[in-house]
Amino acid sequence: MHDDELQKHRAPAIWFRRQTGKRSLSRLGGLPTLPPGIDWPRQRQTDTPLHFLAQVDLSHLPPTPLEKTRRGPALPKSGLLFFFADMVEEMLWGANGGPFATTRVIFTDRGGAEREPPEDIPDVLHAFGEMNRGYNTGIKVFPDASLEPHVIDTFGGIETWPSPDDSYAAATQSAMVASIERAIGPLPVFEGPSAGSAIKAAEPREYIILGKYEGKVTRELRCPRHQMLGVGKNIQGTAEEARARGEVLLLQIDSDLYVHRHFMFCDMGAAQFWIRPRDLARSRFDRAWATTEGG
Repeated sequence: MHDDELQKHRAPAIWFRRQTGKRSLSRLGGLPTLPPGIDWPRQRQTDTPLHFLAQVDLSHLPPTPLEKTRRGPALPKSGLLFFFADMVEEMLWGANGGPFATTRVIFTDRGGAEREPPEDIPDVLHAFGEMNRGYNTGIKVFPDASLEPHVIDTFGGIETWPSPDDSYAAATQSAMVASIERAIGPLPVFEGPSAGSAIKAAEPREYIILGKYEGKVTRELRCPRHQMLGVGKNIQGTAEEARARGEVLLLQIDSDLYVHRHFMFCDMGAAQFWIRPRDLARSRFDRAWATTEGG
């Protein structure tokens, strides 16, 4: 029914699955392997060090043209990307000097030894301009969570808050789930009154919850969407607006409480790093910026 529409809005993406018991240069949190001579980035208004969120080893990614077109921009085939942001209490990355002051992407040909943050880095979720007031988390570095890349299908044209009877939204989720299962195998399914306790006991990384809406069975995918390229989560409309302008989703980092209970963006939202195609083609990652919003 929606095959033509799905194909029209389909955009391959690299989805990163958290690994357990493994070490990888691609990771969330931990310490960045910034090479010597690269300064730790700072908030340009307050001059406080930014928080390290993630790094990606480009040499270990699958082939990833942005779209199935010969001219589609692609990521470099080697090097490392480092992603930083001010994990400030209110997550107002568009304020406080703007996203270029508050967020940063660094590209290097090679890495170095793991580097500790500067001593004057504020706590995660600090009040703006303060070292540790705000949420008083008492942490400055997130735990290390290694990442494993897979190619999946993502889709545009989805409403910000689709209703349970939106057949196109349901079709896009089914198609995405099918691509995830091609990559890692069948996802566990939970349903009924005991679903909550079963999920808590199993601690699955990705799963599906079956429910009912007006007598119809619904399927809800629960899966952290850490991804590069493709179509990002359209939480408050930003992803669709950016896609309409032709901007590229360089990296989406989802809220992921299995990394840490404070590894959260706004109200269980996502951080999305963007870059213009021309800058991506020239590896001008210093011109990338990030937004964050919650649901």
